[in-house]
Amino acid sequence: MFNQLYRHGRWLYDPLASVVFGGEWERWRRVAVPLVYGDPVLDLGCGTGALLPLLSGGRRLAVGLDYSPSMLAAARKRRTPQTALIRGDARNLPFADQSFGSVIATFPAPYILDRRTLDEVARILRPGGAFVVVASGQIERWTAVRTPVRIALALFYGRKRPAPATGGRMLAHPSLPGDWREIPTRNGFALTWVAHRV
Repeated sequence: MFNQLYRHGRWLYDPLASVVFGGEWERWRRVAVPLVYGDPVLDLGCGTGALLPLLSGGRRLAVGLDYSPSMLAAARKRRTPQTALIRGDARNLPFADQSFGSVIATFPAPYILDRRTLDEVARILRPGGAFVVVASGQIERWTAVRTPVRIALALFYGRKRPAPATGGRMLAHPSLPGDWREIPTRNGFALTWVAHRV
């Protein structure tokens, strides 16, 4: 479902996610913003570009990279003078070594688990740069919607997505040591991998 929605449903992607996840979707994605620093910042798999204006803050360059032309077309509507959009593959990033202060990925597709992606992130990050992956979200306060949210996440992403039991190993890279954090949101938390380039 995720692949079909991502390829052909750009106009439906953000509204559907907001409705299905009771508004928490946007809160989950935004937890990455205060964890990034440095200039520029790369939004890996930027989708509709919802975070780009927040990441730039009007002061730093925020670069959105996505493989989907459809999603990049939607992201163009959110462009500001401090944002740039590039079509590319996370496993072969079109950037120079050590050219980014931070890299984020929010609710990424399975490309994030590919060792080539992690090698590329390590290559383009400056020493000390942050690598932040918002892998999943959990609603805690609305017990009536917990199961539907889990089902919706499974339909959206399938079985292969980062999770604490395996994701630490899957996202582990010798140049990007990190750990899982449960970052609180209004009605639950965002499961977030935070690593720094050594």
